Amino acid sequence: MLTARGLEVPDDVRARITACTDLTRLESWAARAATAQTAHDLFDEADEEDR
Repeated sequence: MLTARGLEVPDDVRARITACTDLTRLESWAARAATAQTAHDLFDEADEEDR
């Protein structure tokens, strides 16, 4: 979705997304992808703590 919107998806972001197996987190990221200004905008502070 990010690429389709014309946003750059750095390798670290792509790896983090593809490695995630938590469906709830993936759904949250997918919803944020619709309005994110950058790929890093998908992640919130709670996501960063779990990283």
